[in-house]
Amino acid sequence: MSIFYIIKTIYILLIFIIIIQFRVKRKLTRRPEDIFYFNKTFIESHRGMNREIFQNTIQSLTKAIYYNLETIETDVWLTKDNIAVLHHGYGPFGNLVGYYDHPGNITNLTYNELLKFRTIKNNLKMPKLSDIMRKAKNKIFINLEIKDPRIDLVFPYIVKLIEEYDFFGQITLCSFHHKYYDKIQEYNKLNNRNLIFGFIYHKYTQYAFDYTKSGNFLSIYWADATKYVCDTAHKNNMAVLVWFDMIEPETLHLYKQLIENGADIICSNDPLLARKYIRYYKMKK
Repeated sequence: MSIFYIIKTIYILLIFIIIIQFRVKRKLTRRPEDIFYFNKTFIESHRGMNREIFQNTIQSLTKAIYYNLETIETDVWLTKDNIAVLHHGYGPFGNLVGYYDHPGNITNLTYNELLKFRTIKNNLKMPKLSDIMRKAKNKIFINLEIKDPRIDLVFPYIVKLIEEYDFFGQITLCSFHHKYYDKIQEYNKLNNRNLIFGFIYHKYTQYAFDYTKSGNFLSIYWADATKYVCDTAHKNNMAVLVWFDMIEPETLHLYKQLIENGADIICSNDPLLARKYIRYYKMKK
């Protein structure tokens, strides 16, 4: 082999290494505060790739990592033996009906008891929050919705895991239970941290939006994300995350409307379609 081919081979290898390093660095530089730039719309995978694999399972969530998406959204509850698990559920106790092949409530069951149950589709077990933290570390951003209303009990366990996995730069917290915000503010002050909290609102509740919580974000139903709401939130240093119901269709027209209104994050059940449109929209502009 001539010296020319040796140099050429080394050159190609160096270019390849540089490209790989750049891609890894790009994945690791997404930070919680990036959502406040107000000049980019991020795509969030709602409960993982829920249209391919059953929602809020490790398989569904890690599929979003495989697709190199920016963010995943998932839901957390605390079991009877104080293990943080991923499950949507409903009611104040994390009901399993409609999700797993056994009735009951998460808050009344231990994790070992829950491991006996399987999802109604795909036959998968319930994961722990620590499972996805291990899988997602340095790979994808997590927006964690705290479903469990037992604020004083739940918050210390969530924060303990964030500390254990050093996940501060890779996570935001959100909840319908807005008093979690007070816990986060207190924690940030005592520990010199910057955990960010999103205030989730039910459908069609624009009148209830609180724009005074500077440095956080609104998590709202897509139809409520008018230009006025987005502009008002931005003026108060709040980002806007919009979400869709699980079964409703998402269209390119809706994505366009949300981007032009100023939505900062689209929590999508079809994130590959949403990402494709975002790229197309940017190219057109």
